[in-house]
Amino acid sequence: MGGGAWWRVVVIGKVRLRRWAGALRRFPPVTAGWFEQHRLTSGTYFLIVRIILSGRRWPVLKRSASGMGADKPNGVVNYSRRPPQRPFFQRIRYAIWNPEERTFLGRTGRRWGVIGMIYLVMYICIIIFFSICMCGLLATMDDRIPYFTLADSIIGDNPGMGHRPLIYQEGALIWYNADNITHIKKYTDNIDEFLAQYENKTLLPNGGVNQRDCGDVKPPREEVCSFNTSQFGPCSKEFGYGYAAKTPCLIIKLNRLFDWKPQFYENPGAIPPEMPPDLQEFIKNNATAQQLRSVWVSCQGERPADVEALGPLKYWPYPGVPETYFPYDNTPGYLSPLVAVQLLKPTLHQIINIRCRAWARNIIYTESLKERLGSTHLEIMID
Repeated sequence: MGGGAWWRVVVIGKVRLRRWAGALRRFPPVTAGWFEQHRLTSGTYFLIVRIILSGRRWPVLKRSASGMGADKPNGVVNYSRRPPQRPFFQRIRYAIWNPEERTFLGRTGRRWGVIGMIYLVMYICIIIFFSICMCGLLATMDDRIPYFTLADSIIGDNPGMGHRPLIYQEGALIWYNADNITHIKKYTDNIDEFLAQYENKTLLPNGGVNQRDCGDVKPPREEVCSFNTSQFGPCSKEFGYGYAAKTPCLIIKLNRLFDWKPQFYENPGAIPPEMPPDLQEFIKNNATAQQLRSVWVSCQGERPADVEALGPLKYWPYPGVPETYFPYDNTPGYLSPLVAVQLLKPTLHQIINIRCRAWARNIIYTESLKERLGSTHLEIMID
């Protein structure tokens, strides 16, 4: 081949190469700098020129039947091609169920089955592990004895106090008209509900079969002391708790605190000076040797005006809780000991602020209304 023939081959090859390069750039894998990035060797250029000179056509990629790419000559789908554009609702329908690929939410039935088995095995393992942990936890716990007690517990080692009647909608205020039976019934019914287990042992979890009259002797481990509300005298149910007679009674209780043992003022000389004078007089002159081992209870007005308006008080059966009820150990049938406080001559048509306090060597008392310890607060007004 002469020199002119070679020149024509080179020129024609360059022209066709540029045309085919422009055509190749329309395919996604071939970008504008594809040739420069791949640094084709001279042998590759010569091969391309031979294809061009032979007149062969570049293979054309067809759309795949699934519409998700293009089919190559060997039948493999080319996913580098963007899928065909479909209407909006058709795309949603195909995303949920694709009839061509038979997929639901992008997964075939086999893949959904594999995922379901994985999650099933995982949750079974979690349930087994949780069950083992719960069995180990319950095996170390006692139904009657809490794991944390006294100072180690959230409740602490200082018992609180409570009182009845207590209408939760009205708070600590007791306000009634002595001539209005409806007013009186609201408070007497509240006391009746509170004393129901004391008067009817069948309401207790074990029917009260382990209760006994203790007297001055502590009961055995599985028995508890009974409490007879007939000791309340005029503060009992038969007398309407004194509300109609304008001498209302307040039922005071010491809250249960597991394994708490009171430290008594057994020596009258060790009585704190801030104790009310009437209680000091009872301890020094009237208390028996067994009664000295009691948690004492006193009620008085919070301010001088309240002290004057409150008037004299009477405690039933006496102003203390005997030691036979301590310590509380969560024995079924246990009933908290009570003290009934009767207002003998309260001032009418005036709100009287009353604070009842428990007395023992290991009971901490604070006067703060926000963080009350060892006492309970109430207000009463009689019209």
